[in-house]
Order: sequence, then C-alpha cells, then structure tokens
Amino acid sequence: MLRRRSASRIRMAVVLGSLALSAAFPAVADTFTAEGVPGSAVKGSAPVTVTLHLAGGARDLLRKMPDRPSEGPTARLTLNGFKGPSGASVRVFLNFAQAGAASGTGDLHYVGAMTSFDNPAPGAPGDDIILDAAPALRKLKGKNDRILPGDNVTVTLVLVPGTAPDDAAVTVDKVTLTIEPKAK
Repeated sequence: MLRRRSASRIRMAVVLGSLALSAAFPAVADTFTAEGVPGSAVKGSAPVTVTLHLAGGARDLLRKMPDRPSEGPTARLTLNGFKGPSGASVRVFLNFAQAGAASGTGDLHYVGAMTSFDNPAPGAPGDDIILDAAPALRKLKGKNDRILPGDNVTVTLVLVPGTAPDDAAVTVDKVTLTIEPKAK
C-alpha cells in the first residue's frame, strides 16, 4: 500500500516527466495550403492568373512575414502537371495579374521559372515543380507592397517569348501555396 506522501511524489514525477517530454518533442505547427486550378492553358502572349484563397492562419503568417529568412515561415509554390513543348519556359509571379511578356526576372513579384525539356508523350502526366515563394513575399513586404490584397494570393503564369511556337499550349493542372511556420 502506498502512503499519501509516496502517491503525491508519483503524481509529481508523472507531471514533470510529461513536461520534459513535451519540451523535447515540440508540437508541430500547422501547415496551411491554398489551391487553385488554372482556367486555361498558357498560350503565346496570354498569361494565366490563378487565385488562391487563404485561410485565417495563412493570412496572419503572410501579413507578419519577417524580413529575415531564418525567422519567417517556409512558403512553397507547387505547380502540378506542368506540360509544354520542349524548350517552353514559363515565368511565375505573385500578386501581379498584369504580368506579361515584358515582365522580367528582376521584378519584385517574380518567384521563378519552369522549363520543359522534352515533348510530353500523349497521356503522360506532367511534371511537378516546386518554387520557393518566401523571397518574393519578403521583397513585396519590404517595398511596402501589400502582400495580401484582400484574403487572396494570385499566381500569374507567363510564357517567355520565343521559347515555344506561337500556337503552343503550356498546361498546369493545379497550383498550391503551402505555408509552414518555423518551429519554435
């Protein structure tokens, strides 16, 4: 039989043990995603813009995006099912629906580019491309540009002139923005 003093010591050991374990294994922060589907293929000089609707937690993380990468969340932009003729290159911009053929890689809204290296076989799945969107988001915040006009992020896809025939169609099945807070 346990005496009262022994029982309270056991409870204290259990509580302190659980606190030690919770410190050793911090809780995983929520990951937020927003998805959108392009309404059409990217053709010639006609860019395609996809609107991503963000949940509350994702909006808060982006609005409070710190200037230093080591302190900020991870922001990945995934383009699923990218298919285009060999050599076709597409530039990707955030919150810049008016991006066009003249929009270059030096623009604050520029995230990155993707290029098709081979003609896809009929019925073949496209490539999945992952771009780091955090640098573009930090640049937009640093220039006092609103990262979030409303509760949405737009992703604009622009075919680089001269990289594909004028009648070529470059398709993307889905665009996803994933925001993952830094673990503390």
